[in-house]
Parts: sequence; structure tokens; C-alpha cells
Amino acid sequence: MGAGTSGRLGVMDAAECPPTFGISLDLVQAVIAGGMKAILCSVEGAEDDVRAAPEDLKSRGFTGKDILVGISASGRTPYVLAGLRFARSLGAPVVGLTCNEDTEMAPLTDVCITV
Repeated sequence: MGAGTSGRLGVMDAAECPPTFGISLDLVQAVIAGGMKAILCSVEGAEDDVRAAPEDLKSRGFTGKDILVGISASGRTPYVLAGLRFARSLGAPVVGLTCNEDTEMAPLTDVCITV
């Protein structure tokens, strides 16, 4: 799950999983703020829509048995943080990927990777 460029990178990685690892298309799913339109062009304000993140996850059938990876270069993108909170509320394992240490993302994750 991500927004903007972080979301687009997540989409590209998710798209490579089925051919690379021989898994089904629905095993690794990309969730990007603003939906499919945001893959090709900016959807202004989508990264701040905290109500959309849980709805986007629900629409994909996300449950506590799934794992959510949230990607945010800043570590504080509202859409991503809302998704992490929703996943945690279901008891799902949560991973964060960010470029900054000690962000708002870190305490919401089970594992937070800083690059």
C-alpha cells in the first residue's frame, strides 16, 4: 500500500511477483491511493484521504490473515498510516518501508525497514 511514487513502485513490485515466483495473481495485491488512475498520473489529495485506505483494503477482501506492507518515503503519508492502523485493528501483521528513521509509521508496524 502506498501513494504517489511509493505506491507506483509497490504496483510494479506486485506485478512482478506472479511471473517471478509462480504465484497466483491475487496473492500479492497492490493498493495505491487514488486507484488505478494514480498509476499513470497524479491524483491530487489521494495521499491525504484517510477514509479511502480502509475501504480500499476491504474492497480487496483484506483480513487479519493477510500481511500489509505500507510504503511511504516520508514515513507519514496519511493514506498509508490509515491503512496500517486498519490492518492492525484486524490483527494482521504489518510491515513498513520508509526512507526516514523514527517516523509516525514505525510504531504502527511489526517491522519497519528504513532504507
